[in-house]
Amino acid sequence: MEFEEKVTYFDPSETEEFKVVPVGEHNATVKNFELKREWSNNDNQVADIYEATYTLADGSKQEVRSKGFFLWKKPGKDDSFVGNPAGNKRINIFLEAIGYPLNTVKIKNSKGEEQEVNAIPELLDNQHIVDQPVKITVIHEEYKGKTYAKEVKVEPWTNAPTKTEKDDEDLPF
Repeated sequence: MEFEEKVTYFDPSETEEFKVVPVGEHNATVKNFELKREWSNNDNQVADIYEATYTLADGSKQEVRSKGFFLWKKPGKDDSFVGNPAGNKRINIFLEAIGYPLNTVKIKNSKGEEQEVNAIPELLDNQHIVDQPVKITVIHEEYKGKTYAKEVKVEPWTNAPTKTEKDDEDLPF
């Protein structure tokens, strides 16, 4: 019995040159938002770390990944870790920028003062995140001799096309 080895190949004519997204502000949509891992620090605080991937809205189909979004957990009565509500600033800005439905609640802060804050659910619903328009600020980072683009700031994309306007662009008439 003869054995036939399976092979594959490399065709350099089919490769696309890697282009780094330029530094600056870009309109984009959220392509993906996923939990990467749970993390705890030396102060006994626990967070879920999320990462977003954005697709630029300029027609280039280029993608940019975010720096991590930390969602610091609030300890329950049986938990031994401590809270870090001030650490939720970046994820709160992101959720507000995409119009995520957040409830406002009154709390007493660490100074004993009553104030209104956004209640951020620990389980985020991707239905309210994916495909949302945003304006992102991109920086470059070096890693192992290569340059990568990273999102470091998210803002609302004012006057972004609505979903139906984008869908109409694909119509042949």
